[in-house]
Amino acid sequence: MKNVALLLALVLADLLTACSSGSSNSAPTLTSITVTTQTPSVAAGLTSQFTATGNYSNNTTQDLTATATWSSSNTSVATIAAGGLAKGLVANPNPITITATMGSTTGTSSLTVTAAVLQSIAVTPANDTVPLGTNTPFTATGTYSDNSTQDLTATATWTSSNTAQASISSPGGVVTALALTSTAITITATSGTVSGNTGLTIANATLTSIVIPSGPQNTVTIANGTSYQFAAYGIYNDGSKRNLTNKVAWLSSNTNAATIGPATGRAQAVGAGLSTSITATLGSVTGMATLDVSTATIQSIAVGPSGATIAPLTAQTFTAIGTFSDTTTQNISQDVVWSSNSPVATISNTAGSIGVATAVAPGGATATISATFAGTTGSASLIVSTATLSSITVAPATATLAVNANLALQATGKFSDGSTQSITTVSTFTSLDTTIATVSENIVTGESINPNPVTINCTLGGQIGTATVTVEGFTAITITAPNKGTVAENTSIALTATGTLTDGTTQNITNSVLWTSSNPSLATMSNSSGSYGWANGIAPGSVTVIAAFGGQVGVASLNVTDATLSTITITPANPSVNLGARQQFSAKGTLSDLSTEDLTQQVTWTSSDPAVAIINSAGLALTTGTGSSSIGAALNGVTATSANITVF
Repeated sequence: MKNVALLLALVLADLLTACSSGSSNSAPTLTSITVTTQTPSVAAGLTSQFTATGNYSNNTTQDLTATATWSSSNTSVATIAAGGLAKGLVANPNPITITATMGSTTGTSSLTVTAAVLQSIAVTPANDTVPLGTNTPFTATGTYSDNSTQDLTATATWTSSNTAQASISSPGGVVTALALTSTAITITATSGTVSGNTGLTIANATLTSIVIPSGPQNTVTIANGTSYQFAAYGIYNDGSKRNLTNKVAWLSSNTNAATIGPATGRAQAVGAGLSTSITATLGSVTGMATLDVSTATIQSIAVGPSGATIAPLTAQTFTAIGTFSDTTTQNISQDVVWSSNSPVATISNTAGSIGVATAVAPGGATATISATFAGTTGSASLIVSTATLSSITVAPATATLAVNANLALQATGKFSDGSTQSITTVSTFTSLDTTIATVSENIVTGESINPNPVTINCTLGGQIGTATVTVEGFTAITITAPNKGTVAENTSIALTATGTLTDGTTQNITNSVLWTSSNPSLATMSNSSGSYGWANGIAPGSVTVIAAFGGQVGVASLNVTDATLSTITITPANPSVNLGARQQFSAKGTLSDLSTEDLTQQVTWTSSDPAVAIINSAGLALTTGTGSSSIGAALNGVTATSANITVF
C-alpha cells in the first residue's frame, strides 16, 4: 500500500509540474499600435496609404493594417477606408488624426490635406479646322486632383508648333490662322509642369450662303427690252463677304420673261408683264431673287454729262437715264445704241467700254452724243478742245509696296491751254522690270523683294510720265476705323488697312488684305471689289476684325450697336453749277444714339429731273440740262430732306 501511495504522489507531482510549465508559455498580448505613412501631407483628392503595426508583450510585431479598424478625426477633411487608405477631401491647414484600433488598443498619426493640384489640361476646340485669316479663341481647362475643373485660358502659357502658319497670343490663347496647312498644327497650353494640346488645321473658308441684293422683297422691276446687272455676294464661315458675280452660275426660271448671261449675271427683259426667278449657284449653295418685267414704255432719255469739255486723246463716260410711262426711271446705258455725229469723237457700243466717248481728232469742235432706245433718242453735247497734251504726272511719284500687294497709279495730263485732266483710263502703263513689279492697266503688283526701285512708265500721245516703285517686306499691319470702330446694325463703315514696310514707310493695302470677322452673326467684312474693308453691322455686339496679308496680321475691335437711323442730311444743300460740270454729294446719317455715320456709299440716290441732273450710286451728279432738280437719298426706310441742284 505504501508503494501504491508513493506512486500516486509521484504522478500527481508530475502533473503539477506540467501545469506549471504550461502556464509560463501562454500567448503574448498587444501592447501598442504604431501608425505610419510615407505621405503625411496629401493634396485634396489624392490618397495616402497608412500602415498599422502591432507591438506585443513578447517584443514581437505584427502588421495589423488589414485587420485594424481605421477612423479619421475629421471626415469632412479626409476619410479613411478599411485597409488604411486615406483620401483628402478639402484643404485644411490643421492636421487631422488618423486612428487604427484593435480591441482596446489604438494608434494614431497625423495627416495634413493641402489644396488640390493640377492633374491635366484639356485644350478646346479639339482638332478644329478653321478658315484662313480668322481668329480662333482656344480654351484651356484644368482638371485637379479633387476632380474640380478650372479655366486656365488667361493664365496658361500658349504655344504653336508652327508660328508661320498659326500664331497664338500668350496669355489669351487666340490663334490667328496665317497660312493654309496640309498637316495639323499643335496648339499647347502649359501651366507649371502640366500641359495639354490639340491639333489645328487651317483651310480655305467655306461658302455658307449667297445673297443677291435686289431691292424691296428681293425683287427687281425693269421695263421690257432693258437689262439689269445682278450681283451675287458669298457669305463665308470666316465672316467675310466676297463678290461672286462672275463665279456663280446664273439661271432664269422663265426665259419668256427674261434671259440672263450664265457667267455674267446680266438679265435681259424679253416679255412684258411676266416674272422670273433669278438664281445664282456655286457648288451646293444657291441665292435667289425675283425679276419682274413691267409693261411701261420709254418716254424720254436723259444723257449726261452734257456740255463737258475734254482734250484730244482723252475720254468721257456717258450715262443714259430713261423715263418710262409709269414715271419710273432706269439706267439704260447698257441698252441704248450710242452714236456721235462728229469725227472729233467716237463712242463705244462694245462690252466693257459701252458709253465711253474718246476724242480722236484735233479739237475745236462740238460732238453730239446720242443714245437711242425703242425709237426714242436723248443727246448731250461734248466739246473737244484744241489743247494738246504737254506733260503727264503720275501719282504717287514714288512708292513702296509688298510682294503680291497692289498699288493704283493715277495719271493726270497737263494740256497746252493750262487745263488738267485725268488720263488714267486712256494711258498705257508699263513696267521696266517685270521681275520686280508688273502692271495691269494702272494697277502695279509687287513680284519680288528688291532694294532697287523699278520704273513705271505712263504714255499717251507721245508724252511719258514716270513713277518709281520699290518692293519690300511688311513688318506690321494696322487697321483704322471711323467712329472709333463703332457701327450701327444695318449700316456699314469703311475700315482701312495700312502696311508698314521694312524701311518704315507705309502703304494703304485695304484692297490687298484678306478681311475677316471673328463673329459673322454680328458683323461681316467685305472682300469685294469696290467695297474692300467695309464692315457690315448685322446685330449688336463686339467682334474682332482681322486683316491678313503676307504673314502679317492686323487686329482691331469693332462694336455693333443697336442704334437706328433717325435722319439723313445731304451736303451741299443747294449747289449751283454750270452745265457740263459735276457735283459730288455726301450723305450723313444721324442715329438714335446721336452718333453719325457717312452713308454716301450706302444710300440710294435719286434725281427728280433726269433732264437736269442724273446721279450715280456714289452720289456723283452729272448735269444733263439747265434748270433745277431735287436730289434725294434713302436708306433703311429713312429719306433725306432733298437737296436742290441748279444747273446754269
